[in-house]
Amino acid sequence: MTLLKGVIISLLLSCSLHLWAQINPQIENLLNGFYTLKYAYDYKDLTMTESMYNSAHDGLCFEARITFYLDGQSWETSNAIGHNQILRRTRQTLDELSQSAESIHKWETHSGKHDTINYAMFLKPGAGDLPYQNHMINIGDKYWATGGLESINMEYIATHPSEEELTEPVRLARGTLTYKCVLDTLAKATTAFNTEGYCDAIKTVVNQKGISMRKVHYKQDGENAENNEFFVKGESASAKGDTYGIHYIIRSEDIAQSVLSQLRQTTKGYIAKHPNEKFNMFNPRQNDYISTFPFLSCNTQGEDGTQTAFTVFTVFSKNYYHILVLYTNGTLFIPMNWEIIKDYDNGTVKYYEKDTKYMDKTSRRVDK
Repeated sequence: MTLLKGVIISLLLSCSLHLWAQINPQIENLLNGFYTLKYAYDYKDLTMTESMYNSAHDGLCFEARITFYLDGQSWETSNAIGHNQILRRTRQTLDELSQSAESIHKWETHSGKHDTINYAMFLKPGAGDLPYQNHMINIGDKYWATGGLESINMEYIATHPSEEELTEPVRLARGTLTYKCVLDTLAKATTAFNTEGYCDAIKTVVNQKGISMRKVHYKQDGENAENNEFFVKGESASAKGDTYGIHYIIRSEDIAQSVLSQLRQTTKGYIAKHPNEKFNMFNPRQNDYISTFPFLSCNTQGEDGTQTAFTVFTVFSKNYYHILVLYTNGTLFIPMNWEIIKDYDNGTVKYYEKDTKYMDKTSRRVDK
């Protein structure tokens, strides 16, 4: 990394530090531990999402959602070890945080083969009326913390199987953890996201040596669109979408790690400088696996009902790292084998032929 790049990143970090420093460090450590356990035990039934978003209601927020499962067939596998470690670390962290929490409700019961655990707490006091006023919702013996400036909710239900039940493919344990922190109550979405301004901000990041760039186009009119033909697909089978943008490919892992880190920090810096621009979600953690969870997204709807979207994906696939910067009119569709596709028009596919020697060229539809 050159000295200039280092200075730029330092400046971006300093301008957004006041926002990100509000995220509880114990929660951050817990999330990092979850990612470590997920890969150490190949824990497929652990799902994690982290997002930053703003709205006209809450302002600028950070939210993390974690769900972990065990079923009858995995109770005696390594997944169970990761599952139990996640549960233990979660409870330890929440018990520590509860000692200084603004308010907390904790309820648990253990009866025979059944376990039920519930935490609901506020780490920061709410201010004024809703939406920031602390509010505990009571559902039977369980509670849910809503509103406030920083809250945590955790629910865990488990049924321990007997040896006869181990072959039953049913969910026997499920835990969910939700953490929300309002970073800036004044940073409410009031203006459209400036896609040109953002792309200009990340230009020096994506135009570095070692990154291939090419234009892509994906179009789908809603007819004969099957779910298994798309990496990302709109909810409605009859939806229509026209997407165009830039596909960046990084074949060096070292370069990719540096570029994705810079992209993440640059995006943080842009949001910190433009906190009132509307965006639906920003994933602050670097994606190093195949995921349909966008890195950054913002959607707008015109007065006539037309929808447009700006979406950035960071994906590891086909042994390479990819960045997709896409503009969509209508509904977003990304076809399978997008890694080597230049143009997709209702099943008619045009490939980047020079990449077929690097990636397996397969298509669910025949070229036309």
